[in-house]
Amino acid sequence: MRKPGDKKPLKFRTSVKEKRIRNRKLWLIFTAVVLLVALMSGIVIFKETGFGRKGETELDGTNMKHTVRILFGGTDTDGDLVFLSQLTFNTRSGTGKLQGISPVSRYERQTFNEILGQKEADSISRDALVKAVSERYDKKFDRYLILNEENIGRVLLKMGYFDMELEEEFKYEGPKQSLHLLKGQHSLNGNEFYTYLKYMGGDHSIEETDAQTEVIAEWLNQELTPTNYAKSQSLYETLVNAVSTDITINDFARYTSLLEKASDRERPIKAQKTVFDEDL
Repeated sequence: MRKPGDKKPLKFRTSVKEKRIRNRKLWLIFTAVVLLVALMSGIVIFKETGFGRKGETELDGTNMKHTVRILFGGTDTDGDLVFLSQLTFNTRSGTGKLQGISPVSRYERQTFNEILGQKEADSISRDALVKAVSERYDKKFDRYLILNEENIGRVLLKMGYFDMELEEEFKYEGPKQSLHLLKGQHSLNGNEFYTYLKYMGGDHSIEETDAQTEVIAEWLNQELTPTNYAKSQSLYETLVNAVSTDITINDFARYTSLLEKASDRERPIKAQKTVFDEDL
């Protein structure tokens, strides 16, 4: 019962009931928002990691699949392939294998070099090359990386020269370039290194591709060092401007733990024999 002088506001049953209904609605709305956020977060995580699904590319540093396979190649100034290879990294150990692939291998009556196209090769022709090599040898590639002779100098300038020792004099006279090296130790810049690779590749026979693969593996071993790892961000920025690749900045960030492991090893990359091709 309300006493005289009581200033406390009156409460009617109807107002109390309406307040309870309003509070219940607010709680339901809040709960729905929380559930929606949780659902959207779950979808994002599912897309990124696949919740442990096998057989899919997982490039996250902690959930990355056991191996990452990259189609690794290089072209000359005319857009013709100087070399083509399969670079496979073991994400747990930081070790890799480089296996040569001859650019004159054929797929559906075209060589890989013809499929890539000439100097103005676009993303469609690069995708076509990945598809052709994948189907020709029944291999799935996670990413591709195609160097360009015109820009390789910038990459080597950041990473360092290629050091090599010749047991005999080397002389190459090509239609557009020439290279003359005396017997002994040499540090090659980008143009010299690429000219040397072109000479090693020659007509892209199995034997020539094997020799070329050995040189490329040695180059990678020289460049995968703690010093270069420390400037990996700067290297990536140089690479994306000097190569054709579908490796994104997010991919590169996920590769950092892999690259760090590789840089701690003396020789992380091993050369393998060229993929067998009965057409050659």
